Amino acid sequence: MISVVGYGSLLSEQSARQTVPELENFRLVRVPGYRRIFNKVGVVFFSRHGASEANLDIASCSTEPAHDTEIICCQFECSEEAFADLYEREHRFRWIEVDTVSLKQAEAATGRMCTGYSDAEYRLNKCITASEYHRRVGQFYSGPLWREDILPFPRYLAFCLQSAATQGDQVLNNFLDTTFLADGMTTIRQHIADTPSLHDWRSFDTGYSY
Repeated sequence: MISVVGYGSLLSEQSARQTVPELENFRLVRVPGYRRIFNKVGVVFFSRHGASEANLDIASCSTEPAHDTEIICCQFECSEEAFADLYEREHRFRWIEVDTVSLKQAEAATGRMCTGYSDAEYRLNKCITASEYHRRVGQFYSGPLWREDILPFPRYLAFCLQSAATQGDQVLNNFLDTTFLADGMTTIRQHIADTPSLHDWRSFDTGYSY
């Protein structure tokens, strides 16, 4: 069995089970030394959800090291076969091993979590030919994948917030305050406050299954 750490839409156990139906031992954990950041272009927003390169609201959520921050995530176990499917779905991320501490029992463990990559590393290490990159990315989107100028795709952000909210105020507030825009400075809490169209995120019909 492989242990997986989820930090966005997977915070909802229902969503996690839609993604990995056979998962076991779903629980909440703390992951010290990381923060969330919306700095990766979500190719799926182009391939399935009508995003346009003319707009900046095309970001999905990643993570990055932050020594003074602790994010609340979910953790679960799954088979090697199920993890292979998850790895394929999250192909554009780097997978790393992180230390976790159970939110309830304070038990220490490790798990695999997605984190930031770079365009050069992704092309070199995970898309070994130009045709593979075109199949995975280029046919849908022509720009760089990792950017500092993009904003969250609104329905995906709402889905992440709704997922966090299913776990209560502690988890939701952690998400709001330890998650940043691609600029690395603006929290999601501030972004929502500054964006009237997001004020009612709880009522968004997201239409996603991640």
